[in-house]
Amino acid sequence: VVNKREMGKEKVRVHGTEGAFVAGEWVGMEDIESKFLKPCEKTSHCNRDVFPLDQPPKDEYDITIIGAGCVGSLLARELSKTTASVLLLDGADDVTQGATKGNSGIVHAGYDDKPGSVRSKFCWKGNQMFPELDKQLHFGYEKCGSLVVAKTPQDRAVLEDLMQRGHKNGVENLRIIEKEELHAIEPGLADDCYAALHAPDAGNLIPYEFAIACAENAVDNGVEVRLRSVVTDIKKENDLFSITTKRWTPPKSNNKINGDKSGSSSSSSSSSSSSS
Repeated sequence: VVNKREMGKEKVRVHGTEGAFVAGEWVGMEDIESKFLKPCEKTSHCNRDVFPLDQPPKDEYDITIIGAGCVGSLLARELSKTTASVLLLDGADDVTQGATKGNSGIVHAGYDDKPGSVRSKFCWKGNQMFPELDKQLHFGYEKCGSLVVAKTPQDRAVLEDLMQRGHKNGVENLRIIEKEELHAIEPGLADDCYAALHAPDAGNLIPYEFAIACAENAVDNGVEVRLRSVVTDIKKENDLFSITTKRWTPPKSNNKINGDKSGSSSSSSSSSSSSS
């Protein structure tokens, strides 16, 4: 449910100022402590210096991820739940310094993706994961919803098409709203905006906060992160991949996973397991 905002009377909510977004909802500072995990006897405390940067590398890793943006960092975090040895490489001085730092931070609902495409299969599923991810990592996820606005009959036809796409992609809760409800939700719109596609499950986050939270949790769980490590060469040697960087030559890996500039990823793997 999106409440009506009166222009000029409601302060813009900023994550970390007088409160925070937790699992999609706004929580005031007075209640924020109750939303975060408290240390107790049952809490498992991880050593944050699991792999200091000056520690010599291993001889082999099961998986090497190239690129520590939002995709690479989240993937490292997921793989840290397994017994695999994982190396996360990035050429910059810190994580999130590539495309992630300029990302809009929109968590799309999935209504505009072409049915049958890779994004159409995973966008809605990924969207539904973010509230739980934020409960675990506290990066600040706002479930604010989104509007695609129509000003002409031709625009309305686009809304109908997007809603049909969304239904084919499995997106729930989509509907086209009329002018009165639209302006109640967003009174700052021009008067000629008379309809909109409303996707209440769309959200927003700060992309580098998200990626940093994922990378830090991955390190807590045993992933090794190597920064300033621009990859210059990858060679397949029998069942392993040999990876070379400008800074040093990492060991061999059974799997390499590349994050490209568009934020998608590709992988190549061998069927045998590493000896490490």
